[in-house]
Amino acid sequence: MVSTIRLLRMPSGVHQCLVYSLAMLLDEDVDVLIQELGHDGMVKDWPEHPIPHCYNGHHIQEIIDLVLARGYSLTPIESYPRYASAMDPSNWKPVYSNGARFLRQISGRRGILIGQYRGRGHAVAWDGDIIWDPNGKTYGIGDFAPSECWLLDITSQKRSH
Repeated sequence: MVSTIRLLRMPSGVHQCLVYSLAMLLDEDVDVLIQELGHDGMVKDWPEHPIPHCYNGHHIQEIIDLVLARGYSLTPIESYPRYASAMDPSNWKPVYSNGARFLRQISGRRGILIGQYRGRGHAVAWDGDIIWDPNGKTYGIGDFAPSECWLLDITSQKRSH
């Protein structure tokens, strides 16, 4: 795994934050990842919705496939996990009452943060201390509202497709 992250910037009008975040984590070319995925995530599957919500995008399961093929794995950590009774699934209860566990789990580890930046859904690379935003900037976790982090871990052996 690479020791430093190389900041990438999505071109104007491109909405591929999940793939760009992975490219930064793996120090991989975005075009290589898109080729392996088989699509760029820019198909307007929902043309009735505004940009970027109209695009099909990429799913985290697709990202997991790319990571596993490289001998890594992703471990999900939710910022505020919750549960509900099967008899009343609308009545959610928090598992933890604050984000201290989340910050403790992701501190010093690399991954992809998924959440909100300035009120919009977004994915960014995380190096354990700093956010590497595919919009071409870095900032602290206090400027991002994460809902989850997918921690990057090395697996015991590389698998082939």
